[in-house]
Amino acid sequence: MVLSFIGVGLILGIVFYYTFLPISDPFRIFLDTTYVGLTYLLYIIIIGAAISGAGLLIYIRAVRTGITISPGEYTYPAQPSIIRRPALRKEAPKLAVQGASRNIKSKGENIVEEIEKEIEHIIEGGEKPLEEKVVEEKPPVEKPTIEVISRASDMVCPHCGKLNPIGSTKCESCRKQMFISEAPSKSCPVCNAPLTLSQRISGDLFVCGICFSEIRIPPDIQEILSIK
Repeated sequence: MVLSFIGVGLILGIVFYYTFLPISDPFRIFLDTTYVGLTYLLYIIIIGAAISGAGLLIYIRAVRTGITISPGEYTYPAQPSIIRRPALRKEAPKLAVQGASRNIKSKGENIVEEIEKEIEHIIEGGEKPLEEKVVEEKPPVEKPTIEVISRASDMVCPHCGKLNPIGSTKCESCRKQMFISEAPSKSCPVCNAPLTLSQRISGDLFVCGICFSEIRIPPDIQEILSIK
């Protein structure tokens, strides 16, 4: 930066000095003298401009690189310290896994040896191995079903005695409900009337009290419904 000021000062000084010199002054006559097409005044101005430009370039370079120049010493900017991290050790987990696998293998071998010893002990002692128990499968129990011997086509109303088609729940004549429905296992398979309304003919042969169909009721169902 000092060189720039020196160059600028040289240019300004020689220009002002040349301006105020009288025309007949020998130094002015020297400055007006030409050499290779240029006066000495222009040569001095060019030299001052070169000095100023060189100083400016040196200053710009120093600012970019961070170097500060002081009399007698050079000071460089502090560089950031590089932090080095310790390298990670990846071999330790592998060793642990290998050790665990060895322990598992050794345990498995010990178990196999113990089983072999027990088998030899049983053979030497004459003990018979346990026989597998054969579980006999029982045949499925058939549920008792109601068998239809003869199927009727009409239903008789227990209130008015009129005939109604199979499947009716109310009498078409008196509009009364003919019976109260129950579960299918406790009802006539033809008209769905309760089996308690049936009348025994002989043994397990019954007649429905609504549709008068002949049905065969197994003894188990008779006991459940308490049919006499």
